Amino acid sequence: MLKKRQLNVQEQNAIAEYRLLSIAKNWQEHQIPRALISCGEERGVSWTKAIALELGIDYPGMPSLFGRILSSTDRFIEFELETDSTHEKILSIEQWDDITENINFSEHNKGSGAGYGAIALKVKKQLCGAT
Repeated sequence: MLKKRQLNVQEQNAIAEYRLLSIAKNWQEHQIPRALISCGEERGVSWTKAIALELGIDYPGMPSLFGRILSSTDRFIEFELETDSTHEKILSIEQWDDITENINFSEHNKGSGAGYGAIALKVKKQLCGAT
């Protein structure tokens, strides 16, 4: 039986970057739900310079909208919003937390390469330009 080669650090980082880039590009090309846009704008998020890193919509057992964004000011925000069925109006904000302090921004972690934060900032720079 053939043994599968483990990916090196650069390959692992490239895959992580590709995944985040794919998600962020998808939400730039497709409309982010209006409830999330308005909630972010009320909290200072400029959507022309922000990216969605994760966005779940209508998953069973979860709030209507949930996920993570990288804001226009390079803050990582985790959110959970209950909305109406069209995701136009916010019914309640279950979570809107700045988790930036818990994010790994290191470019060189031993054995794993760049941290999540460093990769996300690189993706944001590619999609939105310099911050």
